Amino acid sequence: MTKKIGLALGSGSARGWSHIGVLRALREYGISPDIVAGASSGALVAAAHASDQLDALEAWARGLTKTDVWRLLDPSFSGGGVMRGNRLMRAVGENLEDRQIESLALRYSAVAADLYTGKEVWIQEGSMLEAVRASSGLPGLFTPIHYQGRWLIDGGVVNPVPVTVCRAMGADYVIAVNLYRPFAKSNGPRPVPDITDDTETAGPSTEGTELFARWSGMLENLVSSLRTERQVSEPGMIEVMYATINMMQDQITRSRLVGDPPDLIVTPRLGDFHMMDFHRAAEAIEMGRAAVQVVAPALQDMH
Repeated sequence: MTKKIGLALGSGSARGWSHIGVLRALREYGISPDIVAGASSGALVAAAHASDQLDALEAWARGLTKTDVWRLLDPSFSGGGVMRGNRLMRAVGENLEDRQIESLALRYSAVAADLYTGKEVWIQEGSMLEAVRASSGLPGLFTPIHYQGRWLIDGGVVNPVPVTVCRAMGADYVIAVNLYRPFAKSNGPRPVPDITDDTETAGPSTEGTELFARWSGMLENLVSSLRTERQVSEPGMIEVMYATINMMQDQITRSRLVGDPPDLIVTPRLGDFHMMDFHRAAEAIEMGRAAVQVVAPALQDMH
């Protein structure tokens, strides 16, 4: 009997683009998952793959510039996060056609967490893109979303690499992609953000710049990776918050993988990638490919 292969795509903000490279490389080795599950950015790439729209997602991701990332910011102080996430999801919706999860060719699940009970939520029906948004509410950054009667936040809080979900959905062999490997980081201060170094012309609209300037004291580190020069500044609130979440999710990932280890784990080397490096998709995708090459002997043994 042919084994059903499950692919668990981990959370990790901009690091999630590496999942595209992993999927491309797996296909080259003749590995095509029957089941895909993901948290946060992993849920997005898994959805694109399950709906046969990975080409469209990759084309959009590769085309993102630093200015584009700035324009996707929609700061808000009225909800449970400093960004609504509406502009980002609209942009995703312009590039991916929404589907009903039940109609997808592959079994798919997005992992989220119930804000008030702390319970893990597996979204396996309804709107694919709404499931992705529900899985992507990074605490403190993106506002939670009210979905199917619950307030949901980032699935990475409870299950960053959803191996358990793949097994529950019937996978006999699970390949996990972990983006929370401990990463190298200098002990020096982070740079103050600036979009003037973008080589592209931003156009006449200054809405994004004005909004960011207005709240720069709070958001100054949100897109600090978008600047090439470094200036002296102490860690900002967003950087501290994200670094803390990153450490917590790394520990949760280690614990979950010990409790339910995958049959194979792929770990892209994304040490210098930060949460808003969405404009570096080409690099992340290649790192995903390279990570699969490392485990190539195990893939060959699967045939």
